[in-house]
Amino acid sequence: MINDDAAAKLRTMALVLKLGHDLFGAADFDDAALRAVNDSRVLLNFRSAALFTRFDGCMELAAQSGIPEKNPRSQLVLEQKKLLSEIISGGSDVMVLSAGKGLPETLDNGETVYFIMPLVPPGQEGKESEYIWLLEYSGSIPPGVEHLAKLLGRSIAEALTYHRLKGRKHSAGFSRRKKRIIRAVILLAAVAAVMFIRVPERATAEFTLIPEKKSPAYALFDGTIAGVMRQDGDMVAAGETVAEYDKELLEYRLEEAKMELAELDAQIALESRNSFTDSEKLGKVKLLELRRETARVAVKEAQWFLDNAAVKAPAAGVLVYALQADKSLSGRAVRMGDELFSVYGGEDIMLEIPVDEKDASLLQDKLTVTAFLHTAPERGIPVGISRISPYPELTGQKSYAYKVYGKMPENFSGNSDLRYGMRGTARLEGKNVSLFYWLFKSALLYFRGM
Repeated sequence: MINDDAAAKLRTMALVLKLGHDLFGAADFDDAALRAVNDSRVLLNFRSAALFTRFDGCMELAAQSGIPEKNPRSQLVLEQKKLLSEIISGGSDVMVLSAGKGLPETLDNGETVYFIMPLVPPGQEGKESEYIWLLEYSGSIPPGVEHLAKLLGRSIAEALTYHRLKGRKHSAGFSRRKKRIIRAVILLAAVAAVMFIRVPERATAEFTLIPEKKSPAYALFDGTIAGVMRQDGDMVAAGETVAEYDKELLEYRLEEAKMELAELDAQIALESRNSFTDSEKLGKVKLLELRRETARVAVKEAQWFLDNAAVKAPAAGVLVYALQADKSLSGRAVRMGDELFSVYGGEDIMLEIPVDEKDASLLQDKLTVTAFLHTAPERGIPVGISRISPYPELTGQKSYAYKVYGKMPENFSGNSDLRYGMRGTARLEGKNVSLFYWLFKSALLYFRGM
């Protein structure tokens, strides 16, 4: 019997030594921690185990038994960390917690017993423990566990400390000189990239499809539009009547002017006969003749208004009313100079692209424009530049922009589907510039709030 007990003790001691030795052969710190909580179960016969690290007062999970990938955010781990943070001080005393004896209800299922052992690395006795070994038992702790845990715990602490320090040495493998050389090479590469790498200047802008020619028609005099003869969007011919003034009022003005002229003719004839006997009548006749000339001018003016009562199309093309609807023009009083409608004509559909003045450096040689219609954003359309406005114009967004006018390619298959007023996004690309210039310009525009 004595020999059997001695043999069992020797086997146990050999197992403790083997477990501790195997930990030094682990791949890294995490592998050593995982082996410690799993391989020690054969010797200590616990239900579950967990290993925590504590550095600078921060408690972190290192490994869990039976779980290859630790889960530091599980409810069990969070409760265990909370418990350890409350009860572990700077000492290395073993603690046993159970129901009613310090174990929280959140960790107690009626039979749970916790065996908590701080592990102190060699040479740091009396200091704050860096590792906490937590063993969970059901019912009670088997006899001899405390002694075996202390023996094995020392080996675990030595192995974990070895792997932690080895990792630090590996991460600090580069010498200071090598680091300086690497930093210098990186800096030179960055400078070379900034100075010699060239990138194209780019900008984007909204565009609108406009006609090649726009012929507006204006009100020639004050009056009321009696009606319109063509609808918005109709094709009209040059000289075709589109709208007409109210002729009744114009005819009344003409008749009134004619009657006044006839009355003056009668007065002049009467006064001319009387002037033969009364010389004072000659002056009155002269005044009446002057009034008659004024009346003749009024008749010609009224006749001109009547002759120009029809508002005609200035050119052939598509009719577009200025008020966006032909019905709103009918019956409306207009003033001389008001735009009534326009006729869109020409063989090509143009693009009007307002380019913000901050991107004016693009408007040089080698400018290319690619248009993407909102109705077909997946298709890029190469646009030929027709002309660029020589000076910036104030836009509706209270900013200044240069107007770039371009034409759709002749072989563009979607020309039949294009409509005036369609919108889209234009991508403009200029000449290649150095990356340094591009970065400097971008930073300068940013700080200027542009």
